[in-house]
Amino acid sequence: MSAQFQDDDEKKEEKESYSFLKETIKKPPIDKRVATIKILKVAGLGLIFGLMACVSFFAVKPWASEHIGNTKTNVTIPKDEQTEREDESQEKEEQTAAPVLTIENYGQMMDEMNQIAATVEKSIVSIEGKTEETFEDLSGETRQRRSGVIVADNGVELLILTNDCIYQKGTPVTAIFYDGNEVTASLKQQDQHLGIAVYAVEKSRLPQNTSLQAKSVTLGNSNLISTGDPVIAIGSPFGTKDGVGFGVISGTKEQRYLCDGQYQILQTDMVWTKGASGVLVSLSGEVIGLIDAGDESGYGVMSAFAVSELKEEIELLSNGVSAAYLGINGTEVSDAIADSQDMPKGIYVSSVMPDSPAMQAGIQSGDILTEIGDTKIYTLKGLKDELLDYRSGRQTVIQGKRRGSDGYVDVHFEVTLGSAE
Repeated sequence: MSAQFQDDDEKKEEKESYSFLKETIKKPPIDKRVATIKILKVAGLGLIFGLMACVSFFAVKPWASEHIGNTKTNVTIPKDEQTEREDESQEKEEQTAAPVLTIENYGQMMDEMNQIAATVEKSIVSIEGKTEETFEDLSGETRQRRSGVIVADNGVELLILTNDCIYQKGTPVTAIFYDGNEVTASLKQQDQHLGIAVYAVEKSRLPQNTSLQAKSVTLGNSNLISTGDPVIAIGSPFGTKDGVGFGVISGTKEQRYLCDGQYQILQTDMVWTKGASGVLVSLSGEVIGLIDAGDESGYGVMSAFAVSELKEEIELLSNGVSAAYLGINGTEVSDAIADSQDMPKGIYVSSVMPDSPAMQAGIQSGDILTEIGDTKIYTLKGLKDELLDYRSGRQTVIQGKRRGSDGYVDVHFEVTLGSAE
């Protein structure tokens, strides 16, 4: 027991002997300058990180919009409903007395037509670019502009139909929208012989306000249009941008004969000028015609291709598919001509395009074409409709008749169809 107390005393003495070595560790005082610098560094790094995130977002946004947010789908142009006209005499019986035109109801009518035009104008897009022109051994670039209309939206692109093929694929062009915003566009597909083209604008490039306003139009049934119907011309119908004209349909019987086809033409009572482009719109706000670019004469009556006869090809071009090309000009051998001239019914070939698939297959002027594949053909419209089911590079057999010393004999041609672009 005494030994234990002795050890405790020794430890106590030892502890007391080292008590002078004890110290208290205190935190140094905060240096406000150093603290401020650290806070600024953290804030600066946060700002840099935020800026990098913003830049990355905007850099990736177009790709993400195309590949994640939207899915490209095939364009489908609705076909016309099979609506038959009522008998004209029945229509006359059902007609009521025409209202008396006064200043008040005339003003109301014009206000309503202006409202229709203002709605469709938001779907009008001008396509502008540079082209090479040559005059008297001098060549140079010139800017050209055509008014088109948004006909489809495939989820990724807005597709714009125009009435002229003045640019080739790869040519830089600009789409100018209703609100003045300009966006890079590209040629989707065209038909050089018909003279129509479809351009594409990526939706991811559009400013938000433009995207909200730019909508596809409705393509109406031009087969229901009659002489005397009111019509609105929108786009650049008089050769200058942002024009609007009001008139009536003056004729629906004219046919335009072009390479590999014929098309119905809607004539109006409005004057045509060089550089005209745009669309004809009915009072229901539907597009019924694509204004004809015309020739270089610089005057005449405004006319348009009836849209119903273009719908199937517009669908092809909007999906980037070229119409098939044979390469003939001709006319129908009607029953009356066949009987009076002792000729077979079919398509009389008046000329063959140089270096065309028709020429390479041996088709000649004077031949009468009667069948393509397994389908009988009697008109250029029938030929065009049949060619829309074929694709460039497709091989087919065309049957026909050729006049010989003893009358018409059967001929057949093995044709590899080309592209109308």
